Amino acid sequence: MSLPWCNRVSWHLLIAGCALLGGYNQSVIAAGITLPQAIDSAVQGNKDLQAVRYNVEQARARLLQAGLPPNPRLDISGGNDRLFNNQGEYTAGIGISQPFPVAGRIAHQKDVARVDVALALAEIRQAELKLAGDVAFRFYSLLALKRQIEARERLIDVDQKLVLVTRNRFKVAEVSELDVNTAQLELQRLAQERALLLSQRTTQLAQLNQLLGRSATQPIELDDTLPTSDPLPSLADLQRQALSLRPDLRFALLNADRAQANQALAHAQRWEDWTVGVGLAQSRQVVDGAPPQGSTRVLGVSLSIPLPLWNRNQGNIAEAEANGTQAYARIEALKLSIGNEVASAYAEVEHLQQVLSVYQSNSLAVSARNVLLVQQGYDQGLVPISEVVLVQRQQGELNIAYLNALDQYLQALTRLHIATGNYVETTLEQKIPNG
Repeated sequence: MSLPWCNRVSWHLLIAGCALLGGYNQSVIAAGITLPQAIDSAVQGNKDLQAVRYNVEQARARLLQAGLPPNPRLDISGGNDRLFNNQGEYTAGIGISQPFPVAGRIAHQKDVARVDVALALAEIRQAELKLAGDVAFRFYSLLALKRQIEARERLIDVDQKLVLVTRNRFKVAEVSELDVNTAQLELQRLAQERALLLSQRTTQLAQLNQLLGRSATQPIELDDTLPTSDPLPSLADLQRQALSLRPDLRFALLNADRAQANQALAHAQRWEDWTVGVGLAQSRQVVDGAPPQGSTRVLGVSLSIPLPLWNRNQGNIAEAEANGTQAYARIEALKLSIGNEVASAYAEVEHLQQVLSVYQSNSLAVSARNVLLVQQGYDQGLVPISEVVLVQRQQGELNIAYLNALDQYLQALTRLHIATGNYVETTLEQKIPNG
């Protein structure tokens, strides 16, 4: 059974409106890379992160150097009277001296260097979390852009049918040329918006490839599944989680440990190294009027002890103590900042969940119904084309507003994950290694 052309158009518009609405209420599952896979790929392939990892090797090299004792010294001395009486007098000596730390300086240097290794590991963890957040921002932006593009394409499909119907009615003098031009201009506007969104998508894909350590033009297919909008855990639980997982807090705590180790080192350096020497000296003297003298040998031992009278390392000790106080002050400030950061992101996510719920449960359905009604009125000659364009544009703007809210929700969810520090599992040894 064939339908009149006006009914066929209305039927097509109903299908398009349902497809437009359904595209927002359901997540499209595509065969592509998921967000966790993208983050893992970035952690493995990002070039900047690979450069940061060398900080660990540098810190371990400093730990090795900190545990090495000072080198011994070879002392050689000698003299004779050839430029003077030239009677055969001379003296010669050879010895070895070795500095010895007496206040545990080397052990304290190793303690500082061990903390430096842990700091380098924490720095990598910080870089991983930042990278994971950057990947998530780009990933979700691309998902939102894809839906924006698809929304424009569905609206373009609807407007193309409207333009075709309007031209057919113009041919039989049912509408004016103004109606045709109005529909055509609306179609061109949507096409231009789609072109701009495609350009933004190209830029975002290039930036995501950069984060993944790939060439900018390398193709990538993303899994289109959106995160579920399940109820959030309690704010207090997320704040406690953030305090246990945030790498910047771990970094601050390690800085406090380093400040303590530096204080112990500064106190140990009040006593400079003692030097013990062993030497062998041989000499010959000539006495006027006496028989020739034989050579004599002497074995000597020396001990050099620097006395901390004026320089007792007071300045370095005071600086180390001030650094320790500052480190603990920064820890308290960071804890407050982390709690507020989690609370802010938490409130934003909750608010946007409510906004999206209103869109999905009411606004989008009402808008799609309005489009259907106005199109039916236009088919029956009861509604002017300007009203059709106005209602369709209203629906398009509502859908764009919904997708913008969805994008904001995804970005807020990303900020909440970053604030709680749970995007990347710990992949590196966080314990302080033994030297």
